[in-house]
Amino acid sequence: MRRFGFATLLVFDLVLFAPLLLRGRVLTSHEFVRAHHPWRGTEQGLREAENPLLADPGAAGETTLVRYRDFPRGFFWNPWISAGAIGPFHLAQGFLSPFVAIPSLLLPEAWIETGILFLKFNFAFLAAYYFLRSRQFSDLAAAAGAATWAFSTGQTVWGLWMQTSVSVTYPLLLAAVDRAFEEKRSDRALLFATASFLLCLSGGFPHWILYGAFAGGLYFLFRVFRERTGARKAFLRLAASAAISLAILTPSILASSRFVHASGFREARSGMGSAYPLPLRHLRLYFLPEYQGTPRRNDYRGVGWIPGDNYVETAAGVGLVAAVLAAVGVFGKRRRALVAWSVTLALLVAIPLYAGGSLLRAVGSLPFLDVGLFARSKILIVLAVGVLVACGVEALEDLAAAGSLRRLALQVAPFAIAVPFAFLVLDFHSISRPSDAVFRVTPGIAKLQEMERASPGRFAAAGWTMPPNVAEAFGLEDARGHLLHEAAYRTLVTAADPNAYGRFGTYLLFHPLSLDPSSPVLDLLNVTALAAPPGSAAPAGADAARRDAAAMGPIDPATARPAPDPASFPRIYSGPDLTLFARPAAFPRFRLVSQARAGGIDEVRRADRATLATSVFVPPDVERRLAAGAVGRGTEGTIRILALEPGRFELETETALPSLLVSSQKSFPPYWRLSLDGAPTAGFLANGIFLGMELPAGRHRVEGRFVIPGVELLISIAGLAALTLVMGKAIR
Repeated sequence: MRRFGFATLLVFDLVLFAPLLLRGRVLTSHEFVRAHHPWRGTEQGLREAENPLLADPGAAGETTLVRYRDFPRGFFWNPWISAGAIGPFHLAQGFLSPFVAIPSLLLPEAWIETGILFLKFNFAFLAAYYFLRSRQFSDLAAAAGAATWAFSTGQTVWGLWMQTSVSVTYPLLLAAVDRAFEEKRSDRALLFATASFLLCLSGGFPHWILYGAFAGGLYFLFRVFRERTGARKAFLRLAASAAISLAILTPSILASSRFVHASGFREARSGMGSAYPLPLRHLRLYFLPEYQGTPRRNDYRGVGWIPGDNYVETAAGVGLVAAVLAAVGVFGKRRRALVAWSVTLALLVAIPLYAGGSLLRAVGSLPFLDVGLFARSKILIVLAVGVLVACGVEALEDLAAAGSLRRLALQVAPFAIAVPFAFLVLDFHSISRPSDAVFRVTPGIAKLQEMERASPGRFAAAGWTMPPNVAEAFGLEDARGHLLHEAAYRTLVTAADPNAYGRFGTYLLFHPLSLDPSSPVLDLLNVTALAAPPGSAAPAGADAARRDAAAMGPIDPATARPAPDPASFPRIYSGPDLTLFARPAAFPRFRLVSQARAGGIDEVRRADRATLATSVFVPPDVERRLAAGAVGRGTEGTIRILALEPGRFELETETALPSLLVSSQKSFPPYWRLSLDGAPTAGFLANGIFLGMELPAGRHRVEGRFVIPGVELLISIAGLAALTLVMGKAIR
C-alpha cells in the first residue's frame, strides 16, 4: 500500500501547482530583472521586486537555461558574459542536472522555473519515500518522513538555486549504500549506485556534494559497525560506481576545477568556513519557519548573523508537527541504528555550527570546507530530522493501533507537514503571468543587437542597467558578469572602475560615479557601446547614478571621477528603456601590433591607449622569443572576420610584413586551439588572458576553436562504455 505517500505528494502538488495552472500563472524570478532598466520604464516593468532574494537565478541562472534551446551553441563557451566565460557544460553551477536541463529543453521559456521546482519537489519526496520504504517503514511513516525532507524550507526556498539539484539526491545515496550491502547481484547494485552518483554529481556545487558524501559515508560506517560482514563487497561496489560516475563526468569536472582555479574565489573566500556561527535563536526557525517574517511580506528581521543574513541563508524549517514527531523518533526502540545515525549526523553538524569558537574553527578550517559558509551544511540536520520523523511515526503507530481516533490523528501527520509548506512556497516564490516571465526585447536592446550584427563589439553599463548576465538571453556580449569571471579579468576591469567588484557579492558591476568610460581597458575589451538609464546625459556620472533603478551605494571619494564629457560619447539611442552611447575609440576584436612587451595583467591595466594600440604584453619567456623576430615586423594589413561564433572564430588576414595578431578573445587554457591555414599552431597569452599568435606575411586563414582535450573525452567514453555494460547485464 502506498496510498499515504501518493496522497501526500498529490495534496502538496494540488495546493501549490493546481491554482497556478487554473489561473495561468507561473513561479518565476523575472521580477528582479523587470525592476531594472531597460524594462523598468515599460509595460513589462515594475518599481520593486516582491522578493529581491531571487536575484541570483534571474541574473545568473535563467539566462543560461534559456540558451539551452540553442544547444550546442554556447554550451561549451559562453561569449555573452564577462567578455567570454566557460559554458554550462562545467559542473560548478549544476546546469547538467536533469532537474534543470529537462525543463529548459522541453518547456516554454516562461515555465522553465516552475518546471524546475516541480521536478525537484516531487523527486525529493519520491527519493526519500523510496529510501524509507526500502528500510521497511510503513507507508504512513515513510510519507511523513519524506514530506519533512522534501518540503522543508531548506529545500523549497532554495529551489531555484542549483545546489538543491544535489540535495534532493541525498536519500538515493543512502539507498545506494543499502543496496551495496543487500543486493545479491552486483550489476544491479552497481547500476543503482552509479545512477545515484551521476544525479548527485551533475548537480554541481562541490560543497553540497561533499555534504551528501559525508552523510552517505557515515551511513556506510554505521552499517559496517552493525553488520560487520559484507563491508568489503559493499565498499568495492560503491567505489566502482563512483569511478564510473567520475569517469563519465571527467570533462565537466576538470572544466569546473579550472574555472574555480582561474576565478580566485577559493583564495578570496578562504576562512569563511570557520567564521559566522549561527546563533542559538536560529533554532526556532526549524519549528517556526516564519517567526522572523518573510521577504515577500518585507518583514524578515534576520537572526542577527552576518551582513548577508537573509531568509534564504537561514532557511531550515521543518515545522512544529515534524519537530514533535522527530523528538518521539529519538526515543524509538525499533530503529536504534538508524536513530543513532540520524542523531550523530545532526550533532556532528549542529555542535560546531551553533557552538562556534574553536569547534567551528577546527571543522571549518578543514580542506575545502574553509571556503564556504559552513551554515549551509544544516541541510544535513534537515535530512536527519526527516528520518527521525519516520521513526517517530512508526513508534506512534503501535500506540495508535488500539483507537480509531488516534489512528486518524496520526494519519493526518504527513498532510499537516506538507500543506503548510505548500502555502509557504507560494508566499516565498513570486507569481506572475507567463508573459511577464520571459526576457523581452526592448527598442534599446534591439539597437544593441543591430550594432552587434553590423560589427562585433561588446557593451557595458553603469549601475544596474540590464543586470549582468541578462544580455546572454539576447545574444549580446556584456563586459560585465555575475559569478563567471576570472580573477585576472576582475583585476583588469578595475582599471576602468576600482569599485567594479566586491561590493555586491559575485557581481561585476560598474559604479556610475567611479567608472571611467574612456578607459583604455574598455578599448582593449572591444566595448563599442555604453548603456545608461533612460534620460542620462552621459554614460556615467552623478546624473546616471541618480536615474539608476537601484542604489549603488556610497564609494570612497578618492575613487570618484568627474562627469565625462558627453561630446566624447555620441548618443546613439535614447528612449524610455535606456540610453546608449558609442565608444568610437574601441579596438576591434582582432588587430595587428608589432611590438611585444614583458608583462601581465598589472602592466596592461596601467598602460595608456597608445601603448595598448601598438604593442602586446606577454610572459617574459614569450617576449624573449618574439623579440628575436621583431626586425621587419609591421602592422599594416587587413583582417576580415569570416565567422565569429560561440566556441569558434575564423579570420582572413593579409599583411605585407610579419605581424602579431592579438585579440580580446579569452584564451582559457587548455581549451582554445589556434590553426593557421588549417595547420595547428601555437599561440601565446596576450595581455594577460587573451589569445595572440605570430602571423607571417601574406594572405592567411586563421581559425580558433574551443576543443575539449582528447584524453578527457576518452575517459568519459570509457565511463559510458562501463555504464552501458553494467546496464546491459542488469537488464538481462
